[in-house]
Amino acid sequence: MNFKKYIYENEESPLSTVLYHKDIPCITRFFSNDFPVYHAIHKVNDASNLETYTEKHVHDVDEINIIISEDENFKFRIEIDDEEHIVGPHTSVFIPAGKMHSANVICGSGYYIAIRMNDAIKDK
Repeated sequence: MNFKKYIYENEESPLSTVLYHKDIPCITRFFSNDFPVYHAIHKVNDASNLETYTEKHVHDVDEINIIISEDENFKFRIEIDDEEHIVGPHTSVFIPAGKMHSANVICGSGYYIAIRMNDAIKDK
């Protein structure tokens, strides 16, 4: 069997191409339009004193957020419905379908990965 068809290259893609998000200098977003499940990888470099760049929004499928730190200062503000949590440096977050949510980096360096379960790729 040839498994090469299951290997996908992620390419740089502006954060602003995703609904409810805007570009921010400290984040480089990587994404594959062809991957069968929606996923985005954000490389965060030296974030500090940032404005909110992700508005609260909702999906009709579950989402997983994975935060992997390169330093002990890496923190995110996670909002789900009316709750706010400061998380990091190494955290996984499960967001059930239908819940208003947002994730915004506060400070530090590392990776943020978002995976939507069984979602057709809609935000290209």
